Amino acid sequence: MKNKKTKYSIFFKTAILITAVVFTVRIDAFAQNDAKQPDPMEQMLSLSAPGANHLLLAQLVGNWNFQDAKLAFVKGTLTRKAIYSGRFFLVELTGGKLSVPVANGQMKEDNYQSMQIEGYDNPRKKFVMTSINNHIGSDIQEQTGDYNPDKKQFTFIWDDLLTPGALVNNKRVLTVIDQDHYKEEYFEINNGKDIKVRELDYNRIK
Repeated sequence: MKNKKTKYSIFFKTAILITAVVFTVRIDAFAQNDAKQPDPMEQMLSLSAPGANHLLLAQLVGNWNFQDAKLAFVKGTLTRKAIYSGRFFLVELTGGKLSVPVANGQMKEDNYQSMQIEGYDNPRKKFVMTSINNHIGSDIQEQTGDYNPDKKQFTFIWDDLLTPGALVNNKRVLTVIDQDHYKEEYFEINNGKDIKVRELDYNRIK
């Protein structure tokens, strides 16, 4: 009987010791994991800061004239400026006169106007652009894109739904020629094929 009690006592103490060791190891592991986890606020602030990709957009800051490559009457001016310490870029574009829709089904003659916000989404690793204008479309256009350093090209894609059931896939390719010139090519994507619908040439105003 005494031997059995002794065996049970040794077994019980051993079990307690093993449990304590395992528990301690787990606590240490959790503590190490917590120490490795970045502070969420610090991470968000770090990812909100402008970086190298924002500098790619910054090279286009300034005042520009633009002209359609084929249509002489499609022309105007564009101003791009950095906002929020270079995190985003505000683009304001003014074109020629045309009829624009206003309230109560009326139309009026006015200059074409567009406002855009450009930036780079650090977590998603994508260039982004939103656009509104006073001519066609009641939506806020949202474009996402990538940059090819070899070609010095930004390529953006987006969908337009300007009338019910008529979804159009689009592509915009912005090519930097030099510090004073760039061009934009617009395409509709139909059955996997790019159909060019417009090309605009931009010249810096000095």
